[in-house]
Amino acid sequence: MSQLDTLAAQIPQELRVKLMQHFGIAKEYEKNVETISITYYCLMYIANEALKHQKDKQFVSNVLDYLEATKRNNPNDDIIKSMTTGQTTIEELVTILVGETNEAEDDEYKNAEQLRSLMRKHYTVGGLTDVLSVFGPVKEDFLTLGKIAKSRAVAIFRDLKAGAGTGVPPAKPPEKQSPMKITPPSEIPSPVSHGHGASSSNAPFDTIARAQKLCRYAASALEHEDISTAVQNCEEVLELLRPYNNN
Repeated sequence: MSQLDTLAAQIPQELRVKLMQHFGIAKEYEKNVETISITYYCLMYIANEALKHQKDKQFVSNVLDYLEATKRNNPNDDIIKSMTTGQTTIEELVTILVGETNEAEDDEYKNAEQLRSLMRKHYTVGGLTDVLSVFGPVKEDFLTLGKIAKSRAVAIFRDLKAGAGTGVPPAKPPEKQSPMKITPPSEIPSPVSHGHGASSSNAPFDTIARAQKLCRYAASALEHEDISTAVQNCEEVLELLRPYNNN
C-alpha cells in the first residue's frame, strides 16, 4: 500500500465523500515525477479542508508530513516552491483538460470505456478547480468550469448506469440533450462588431468581451438547468452594459 493509500484510509468518515476524489487525482499525478506538484497541491487542499472542518488532527498531521517530505524530496521543483507558479500550472492544466473533454464530447458515439474516461476527466477538472482554492479566491472563470464539469461527470455516470455505451438500450431513455461544451478562459473568442447602433461602439473592448463570456456561461448553466448561475451571469451582463445603453 502506497503512502497516499494509507492517508486515504485515514480520512475522517465525514469527509470521505468530499475528499476521496482529490486523493484519486493526487494518486494519478504521483505516478510521474514531473507532475508530483499536482499531487502536492491536491494534498494541501485536503489538509486545508480537514483543518477547516476541525477533523482528526492526527490525519491532518500525517498529510502535512507528506507535504513536507514531498517538498524535501523535490527541492528543485519550481512549481512546488512557488505558489504563484503552482496556481498558473493548475489553471493551465484545467484549461488543457477542458479542451480535451470538449473534443471527446464532439464524438457522437462513445462506448462505455470512452464514457468512463470522459467522466474521470470531467471529475478531474472539477477536483482541480477545488484545489485552486489553496492559492486564494478562485477566479470566477474556473469556478464555472468546475461546476459544469462536475455536473457533466454526474450526467455521464447516470448514463452509464442506464446502459449507455453498451449497445443495450437504457430502461428509460434519457431526454435528448446536447453534450456540454465548456469554453476555457484562454479560448474565449474576441468580440465582433456588427455595426448595429452607436451605443455598442461606445462600450470598451474588454467590457464587450466580458459580457460575451458571461453570456456563454449563462447558456452553459442553462444546459444543466442551473437557473441560479444563469441568472447571476445575466445580471452581471446587464450591470456591465447598462451604462453604455443610450436607447
